[in-house]
Amino acid sequence: MAATHVFSRLTYAEATVEDIAQECGVAPTAVYYHFGGKEELFDQAFESCLLGFSAMVDSVRATADNLDEDVLREVIYAGWAWWRTHPVEARFLTLHLNGATPASRRMYQDWQERHAQRAFDYLPEDERPPRSSRKAREQYAVRLLGFHFLSALLPVSQTAWLEGSLSRLPVAKVEAVLADILVPIMREVGPADPA
Repeated sequence: MAATHVFSRLTYAEATVEDIAQECGVAPTAVYYHFGGKEELFDQAFESCLLGFSAMVDSVRATADNLDEDVLREVIYAGWAWWRTHPVEARFLTLHLNGATPASRRMYQDWQERHAQRAFDYLPEDERPPRSSRKAREQYAVRLLGFHFLSALLPVSQTAWLEGSLSRLPVAKVEAVLADILVPIMREVGPADPA
C-alpha cells in the first residue's frame, strides 16, 4: 500500500495525501475518491501492518500440536522474521507504534492486549497466572508482565533491523538471546502466593 511506504518515511504530521498520491502515480483527487483523507489512509495502513505481524505469529500457533515453550521460541523467531522480511512495514510501525490517530491508538491497544495475553498460552495450564476473578493485583501483574514481554521484543527488533545498535550482530544470535531471556521469564511466572 502506498500509504505504508509514505508513512514509513514521514511522520503523520509531515505526510500529506498528495505524497501518497505521488507514491501511487495518481492525482490527489483519485485518492480522495477512494479514501476519506489522510487519517483513513493511515488507519488502514497501520491496521494492515499489525495484521501482517499477527498473521505470521498465528501461522506458527496454528501448526503447533501443543502450545509450549518451544512454540513460544518459534513465535519469537516468526516475529523477528516478519520484521526482517517486511522492512517498509517494520519502519512504519517503528515510527508510529503507539498510533497517530484515535483509531490507530485503539488498534494498537487491542493488538498489544491480545499478544500480551497470548504470551501466557505457552505455559502449562497449572503454571498460568489466573486471568479471571482473583485478586486485582494479580491480574494487574499478569497484564503488566505480558506488556513487558512485548516491550522487550519490539524495541530490540527495531534496533536490530532498522540500522540500530543491534544491527551489527548476527540475527540468529540476537533472536536466540532474546528467546533465552523471554521464555524463562514467561515460564517462571506463576500464581501469586495467597495473602
